[in-house]
Amino acid sequence: MSAPRTLNLNDGKLIKDIDFQILMCREKIRNHLKSIEKVKRMAGMNGPAGIGGMDYSGMPHAGFSHMEFPDALASIARDEEYIAKERESIRSLQRRRRNLIRAAEKLEGTEQSIFVCRVMNRMSQDEAADAIGISRRQLQRIEQKMRGCTGVFGL
Repeated sequence: MSAPRTLNLNDGKLIKDIDFQILMCREKIRNHLKSIEKVKRMAGMNGPAGIGGMDYSGMPHAGFSHMEFPDALASIARDEEYIAKERESIRSLQRRRRNLIRAAEKLEGTEQSIFVCRVMNRMSQDEAADAIGISRRQLQRIEQKMRGCTGVFGL
């Protein structure tokens, strides 16, 4: 058997998928923040006091979109609700990411390699067995033991 190799737990497909989902949530938050700023401008709420400062300087000009104050408040509230949901999604994804890495760090040797290949890299049993250098049947036995003892695969 070859010398043990150091596993980079941040390189797994699952971790990269989680990182991508976090990135997408952050992008959605940025878009909602931009939407809030646009609504504030359209409703004349961009004074120095934020929502409390309204611009009553006149009627909308040609080519200028205007939004009524109650509609603007409702739109801002919706965007803030979406932002809160996206932030909660980010916290949940970050927890899941941390838990996956902790689970892998608690394992050692072949068990850790199997966990990383099967869970974090989403490999089939055949692919994982080939990558680790063991038979498929041996991998199945170790997985069965891991499921029974630690519930590792039930994350």
